[in-house]
Amino acid sequence: MAGARIEYELDIARVSTALNNAARALDTDGQALLLSDIGEYLVRSTRDRAAAQVSPDGTPWAALSPRYAKWKERQRPGVPKLKFDNHMIGDQFTHQVDSSTLYVGTNAPYGAIQQGGGEIHIAARSQQAYFHERNGEVSPHFVNKRKSNFAQWVTLPAYTIKMPARPWLGVSEQDANEIVQLTLDHLAAAVG
Repeated sequence: MAGARIEYELDIARVSTALNNAARALDTDGQALLLSDIGEYLVRSTRDRAAAQVSPDGTPWAALSPRYAKWKERQRPGVPKLKFDNHMIGDQFTHQVDSSTLYVGTNAPYGAIQQGGGEIHIAARSQQAYFHERNGEVSPHFVNKRKSNFAQWVTLPAYTIKMPARPWLGVSEQDANEIVQLTLDHLAAAVG
C-alpha cells in the first residue's frame, strides 16, 4: 500500500507556554500596545485618503460648489478640498487608547460636518461693507478695505449652507487586512 505518513509528538507543555504567552500579550498592556499600533496605522491611512480626497471605500469626495470653488481658486490656487490656511483635516488626525478602546478622529471643528454632511445655519448680521467709488458711481462689488474709498453698513440675511458628505473616517478593506496582520504580528511576538 502506497502512501505517506507524518508522525509528530505534540509537546503539550510547549503549547501551553505559547498559549499563556499569547494570553499575557492580550492583557491590558498588550491590548494597549496593539491598539496603539492599529491607531498609528489608521491615522496614516486616513491622512493618505484625505490627501487623495477619497472616502474609505475609494469613492471620490463631492466637488466644491462652483461658486465656492471659483472663490477658493482665486484665494488659494491649487489647494485641495479640505485644506485652506495651510491646515488640512488630515493634519489634525490623531488616535487615543483608553483601556481596551481605540479612538481615531480629529479635533478640527469642521470634521463632523465633512464626514456626514449637513446644514450650516448662518445667522443674519450687520457689517461694514467696502466699495470703490469712481466718478461719483459706486461699484456694486465688495473690495478690500485697503482698496476702498467708500464704506457703508449693510445687513446680510440669515442663510443656510448645505454641505455634502465627504467621508474621511472609516476602515477600508486594506485597513481591515492590515489590522488583522498587526494583530497576528503581536500574537506571534508573544508566543515567540
